[in-house]
Amino acid sequence: MAAARFKAFRTFNANPPPIHLDSRSRPGAWSQSWFTSDRMEDRLARALLAARAVPFKELLEAFEFFERARRRVRAPRVADLCCGHGLVGMLYGVFHRDVAEVLLVDRTRPGSAETSLRALATVCPWLPGKVRFVEAELDSVRLSAGDAVLGVHACGRASDAVIEMAVAARGPVALLPCCHPRRGVPGPATLATHLGHAVATDIHRTYRLEAAGYQTRWTTIPEAITPMNRVITAWPHPLEPPR
Repeated sequence: MAAARFKAFRTFNANPPPIHLDSRSRPGAWSQSWFTSDRMEDRLARALLAARAVPFKELLEAFEFFERARRRVRAPRVADLCCGHGLVGMLYGVFHRDVAEVLLVDRTRPGSAETSLRALATVCPWLPGKVRFVEAELDSVRLSAGDAVLGVHACGRASDAVIEMAVAARGPVALLPCCHPRRGVPGPATLATHLGHAVATDIHRTYRLEAAGYQTRWTTIPEAITPMNRVITAWPHPLEPPR
């Protein structure tokens, strides 16, 4: 499979940014020179960098994941589960008028969520009215029928909980799984042995979605951002009844 290319910030395909992308650092205003155009993406990136809202790696990760999820995984309400700073969910509220509400869910609301929202609002003043943050465990969250569901680095088994919630709501779902459990890998043990526990686990997740009447697709974001770069998108098959 060919290496994934940048979609949100295509200039990085030819000129990678002069920073180690796995860094947790929050580059400030000096790094805005990498985003010089009047494109909405560049304007948002400049605002986030000036506010030192999120690590640079996570800024790129959010935009690149969004570009791979937005076409198939969208609904009037988007639920970003285990959201952390919630940047991916917020991008839905920025770019899509048909997204009326962005539900951000995590156990606690980090300061980066509020900083990100304030930064984006300087470019998109309509965004805060769409965003609602809920501090809760996943098992206490109730989704509405057809909600679009996101799980960006929902750690370990949390990705499976995101899938189950999406299937129960009969809504489309996009995942960027991480921290795949090494024990109790579902499916034949030989798959984990020969393909690795991460691939074997995501194959099982894909079969789970297909069995529930979903169409599925695997893509990737650039590995330079994160080695855990597989994106699983799934949406209900229009010809299949709910199960």
